[in-house]
Amino acid sequence: MNMDSGKKRTVNGSARGKSGIPDGLDAELLTMAREGKLVGIRRTRLELVQDWLDFGLSAEETCKRLSRFNRDVIMAVLEAHAEEYTWLRECTFLEFGSGGREEQVLGSDQDNGLLMHVSPDVDELDDCTQSIVIALDGAGLTLCEGGVMISNEEWRGDFDSWLARLIRWLSNPAEKGSWQSGLILDFMAIFGSEEDVRILRDKLWEYVRTKPIAVSLLIQELTDYRFPLTFYGAFITEKGGLWQGHLNIKNSVLAHLTNSARILVLKYNLSPSNTCDRIRALAEAGHVSVRHGYRLMEAWEYLQRKRLEIGLECDRESIPPHNFVNPMLLEAEEKKQLKMAIQAVEKLVRLVQAGAGL
Repeated sequence: MNMDSGKKRTVNGSARGKSGIPDGLDAELLTMAREGKLVGIRRTRLELVQDWLDFGLSAEETCKRLSRFNRDVIMAVLEAHAEEYTWLRECTFLEFGSGGREEQVLGSDQDNGLLMHVSPDVDELDDCTQSIVIALDGAGLTLCEGGVMISNEEWRGDFDSWLARLIRWLSNPAEKGSWQSGLILDFMAIFGSEEDVRILRDKLWEYVRTKPIAVSLLIQELTDYRFPLTFYGAFITEKGGLWQGHLNIKNSVLAHLTNSARILVLKYNLSPSNTCDRIRALAEAGHVSVRHGYRLMEAWEYLQRKRLEIGLECDRESIPPHNFVNPMLLEAEEKKQLKMAIQAVEKLVRLVQAGAGL
């Protein structure tokens, strides 16, 4: 359902433009960032997501709008810091993972890096980058538990350093953790030179395409996990702990859809960076069937909408967002949706593992 461009809705008294984001918010964000008062933006983010879903927007469009909103917050924080640390304008702020694909949900954390063309004082660099990530955390973009943030010196450097580092990680994902091999392939420029980032991404993707070992390591990640559905259609859930009886829809299903689509667009040198756009491109080019592509789109839409709804529910209960569902508590139709999503993703993973798409 498309929003009526002739109407505006309000959040906290702010009129909304065609983008769905309150008019004048960029200026407001910059003022809030300068004054260190971005904590209130958490509530605005939640209200925007609820409003978009209530208005009938798809999960795909909602995630894209949320990602753009978060990008505006990041831009405001960086602009405010650049007023004090002027050398920051000679750097490019990179966003990795779901932010780089425009697929963020409520609770998405920070995954960022800094591509530098200058060499500021080390202490000043540490102070600036630490201040930035703390400001973003205060604005609801939580600190990355894995340390994928510009406050970590491993996620800063010049062009040559970045290229060498990313290739090293891709050549041996075990060095930094297998989860990073997927995360570091999806990134975009938020602040600074987009051209440098395009060149870096092209060089990195060309390396992966021409090095069988890199592709095999990416595929290995898909092989190492069992899908949460038995041959007889029973859900496989957590056996113990806090989430006993629950299923992690992100790690157990959605991540495999994201990774498989990435591997195939790498192979066929297709340009989209968003998973839904990748699925469409693969189907249009005949690398997956039209029917299978449709089922994958349905799976992505269901899983991401569920994550958005969980995020809103967690806010109402004043607990941190998570990605777990209890299949036994789902209505019959939703159980069917979840099973169909798992089956569609599993079929795509098998396609990649069998080499039909490689």
